[in-house]
Amino acid sequence: MDLSFFTPFLISHLLLSVILCIIIFIKKAVKSHITVNSQYHMSLISLLALVAPFIPLQSQTLQPFYDWIMSVGMSESNASDSAAAGNTTQAMLQNTHWLQDFSMSIEQSSFGMMEVSFFLLWITGMIAVLLMTLSSILRIGKIKKSLHVVENKPLLTVFSACKKKLHIHKDVILGHSSLVKSPITFGLIRPYIVLPDHMSMFSTEELKCVLLHELYHCKRRDMLVNYVMCLFQTVYWFNPLVWYFLREMKTEMEMSCDYAVLTSLEQEAHLNYAEVILKFASLSQRTSSLLTASEMSHSYKQVKRRLATILNFQAESRPLKLKSALVFVTVLAVILMSIPSLSVMAMNKDKHDFAYTNVTYKNDNFFDERSGSAVLYDASKDQYTIYNEEESTTRYAPASTYKIFSALFALESGIITKEDSNLTWDGTVYQYEEWHQDHDLFSAMESSATWYFQHLDQQMGKETLQHYYEQINYGNRNLSGHISDYWLDSLKISPVEQVELLKKFYLNDFEFAQTNVETVKDALLLEESNGLRLYCKTGTAVLNGEDIDGWFVGYVESRENYYVFAVHIQGDKQSGGRAAANIALAILEEEGIYQSTTSPR
Repeated sequence: MDLSFFTPFLISHLLLSVILCIIIFIKKAVKSHITVNSQYHMSLISLLALVAPFIPLQSQTLQPFYDWIMSVGMSESNASDSAAAGNTTQAMLQNTHWLQDFSMSIEQSSFGMMEVSFFLLWITGMIAVLLMTLSSILRIGKIKKSLHVVENKPLLTVFSACKKKLHIHKDVILGHSSLVKSPITFGLIRPYIVLPDHMSMFSTEELKCVLLHELYHCKRRDMLVNYVMCLFQTVYWFNPLVWYFLREMKTEMEMSCDYAVLTSLEQEAHLNYAEVILKFASLSQRTSSLLTASEMSHSYKQVKRRLATILNFQAESRPLKLKSALVFVTVLAVILMSIPSLSVMAMNKDKHDFAYTNVTYKNDNFFDERSGSAVLYDASKDQYTIYNEEESTTRYAPASTYKIFSALFALESGIITKEDSNLTWDGTVYQYEEWHQDHDLFSAMESSATWYFQHLDQQMGKETLQHYYEQINYGNRNLSGHISDYWLDSLKISPVEQVELLKKFYLNDFEFAQTNVETVKDALLLEESNGLRLYCKTGTAVLNGEDIDGWFVGYVESRENYYVFAVHIQGDKQSGGRAAANIALAILEEEGIYQSTTSPR
């Protein structure tokens, strides 16, 4: 089944919280052995971990855990609870027997509804935090309007000297406003440094400390980092660990600036610098924090840490720098190794690498409003034709198309033979009347009697099945789902892989017993037209009564050539095997390969 975004996001979020705990633990454990700049830079690179859930990378290590979660959220319906869905599907499909969808129905459980509720809650929370950020931006706008550009020549002289000292050549607006109690810096394109109106109470040396601190923010573009932190606070508003991490990072940003200022001051001026921060701390407590600005002083707790660092200031020694570099590399390694597993987009888009070069790509719209892909292989030319490249290598649950190989495995393992494949119906009521009878392989394949193939799978057992799926390299070869429905749950395959497998099946490249391959081929024969034979299998997944996922795979055989194809589609409704078959027949007809006796569409 295709998977929503939010459930994998939550799963990767659990891992993200673990990663953040590891990073915080490392920083706490070694904080007295590394520089303040290293602490801030480690936090800065840790933002990559917060981005990772949105990077479309593939995570095979997390997939089994993810599949287990999804198996909790989805439940295969039994005969009684899926009757409605089955009847709906069956009523639609009585025109052509071999195009009839015999599908398994999946009922979305209350877990799925809960997921929708959580998703809406997540969006609501983000809107609330965005409003807080917007309020902060509006307050900054008011400060800009109330700003008076500094015209005091002694202050401008100090400001100019500080800019020269830090080699800052860009234009920085220096002003003062009655709306601020502590110096602030903001502005992504044009930086603004805004001082309180009462700055005349400070000495020249104290003003120099203030201006150096704010100019360092400008030089390092910390205002951009402030916006990035606001973005993460918005996305992860529900996680107090992320808020704690970002609050710590904000303090480390200020401490890093403090260190830069201290290195540019004489030793005797350090105490003055600490006193300036302390003076502003008492004033700034009267106003709320500006999320998108850098403020000279914020909370008492933050000021306390900064004062301790200032009073214990020591120049960075070489051993300290080496230890800091070692810890930084360790944290970076932890983050880089965690990114593939944190990626949530890829878990929804398990991809197959397809490096074949003799391919013609087409984008003809056979799929209407559905998403989908068609892959066609011409054996005489060794040529692929692929409609919708991106979807052609994306893996999906194979639905009933897996029965081609379930039958072959059962024949190979000796559970059934061509002459003796009859199984007795145990009286269980299913959604299709065609399933309420004893079946042999041919009738079971014709009506896609799921209970028949479930019985074969259970007789073989998971270990044997896993061996066979590994042997033929079937898609992701993941049988972690329940043995009765792993083909709707954990097992996945792309349209390209379906074609590659059917090519090998047709030629018996797997080196199974030829009689067994021929038996399955006979079971797949649907019709003959103009001397050509069409061998196919449909597959449909039904979610809450709607056909949302359909396959039609097979091959066309003539005396001189054969063509292998696979069509997969997805949509909100009427996107089952019948719809996929109609698309496949339309493509085969347009390509001049085969015209079915059943008129498509």
